[in-house]
Amino acid sequence: MRNKIIPVFIPLFATFLLTNCSDYFKNDYHDNTPTSGKLKVCYDEALREHVLNQVATFESQYHNASIETYASGEAEAVQSLYNDSCSAIVIERDLSAAEKKSFASKKQISYHSLVAYTGLALLVNNSCTVRLLNIEQVKDYLVKGLPLKDSSGATFRPQIVMDRLNSGSIHFLLDSVLQTNSLSLSPLFAGSARAAVEYVQKTPNTLGLIDFSVISDRDDPFRKKTDSSCHLIALAKTPDSNYEYPDQSSFKLGTYPWVRAIYVIRKSGEFSLAKGFESFVAGPKGQVTFLKQGLLPSRQAERSVQIKMEAAVEKD
Repeated sequence: MRNKIIPVFIPLFATFLLTNCSDYFKNDYHDNTPTSGKLKVCYDEALREHVLNQVATFESQYHNASIETYASGEAEAVQSLYNDSCSAIVIERDLSAAEKKSFASKKQISYHSLVAYTGLALLVNNSCTVRLLNIEQVKDYLVKGLPLKDSSGATFRPQIVMDRLNSGSIHFLLDSVLQTNSLSLSPLFAGSARAAVEYVQKTPNTLGLIDFSVISDRDDPFRKKTDSSCHLIALAKTPDSNYEYPDQSSFKLGTYPWVRAIYVIRKSGEFSLAKGFESFVAGPKGQVTFLKQGLLPSRQAERSVQIKMEAAVEKD
C-alpha cells in the first residue's frame, strides 16, 4: 500500500511548497502595481497634513495599497530617495542639477510632477502692531539688523522663529530670498513647522517665518486657533507695489513674493505604486484635495459656462 501512496503524496507536497515559496519571496515594496502593494514616502515635515490627507484619500480608493509616510527635512528626503530608503518624496522644490547628476551616476532616473503651490509666510503674535512689510525691510532686518517699523514708525525687533535646522524653509530663505549664508541674528528653531506656529501663538515679540501650508486650511482647528492669537503680515515686492497675503489668489497671480512649488519625485518604474501615487496627487482628486486645504493646485479643471441671451419682448 505504501508504494501506491508515495507517488500521489510527493506531487501534492511539491505543489504546496512551490505555492508558498512564491508568496514568501514576494516583496510588496517592489512587486507592486500602480494601485496595490506597499510604498514608502518621505516628505518635508511642513507638508505633513497635506501629505497625510493625500495618502488617506488614495488608500480609501485603492484598498490593496498601503503607504508608509516618514516626515523629515528636505535634504533628508532627497537622500532617502537616493539611498533607496523610499520610492517617492514630497518636497517644495525639484531636484537640483547636482542631485540629478548624482542620481544619474547610479544609473537612476528621477521623475517628478509639480502638484501645488505654497509660500513662505510671516506670522506674528497679535501683540505686534506691524501689518505690512516689503521684502527689502525684511532683508535689512535679517541681514543688517535694521529694525522693522509699523505704520506709525514704532520700531520692532522680534525674535525670529523657524521650524527646524536644514529645513526647506531655511534653505529657501537663505538661497532664494536673502541669497546669503550670513544673518545678523540667529533664528530660534522650534523643532517642527507646527511647533514654530505654536511658539508665536504664545510668545509676544516673535516673528515666525513659516511654511504657509501649515495654516493654509481655514477649516482646520489649528488654523482657527492661530487666527485667534496671531496674524499674517502682508508682503510687497517693492515699497511701491501692492501688499499681498499668502493665499491661493496671490499664488495664482504671482503677486506674493515668496511662492514655493510642491513636487512629488520618484525614481521607480512606470508600472509601480510610486507612479500610481504620483499620478493620483497630480490628478483631479489630488488637486481638489489641495484646493480644499487652502493651497493652489498646479492643475485646475476647466469649467465651461454657456450664457444664453434672449431679447426682451415688450408687452403692450
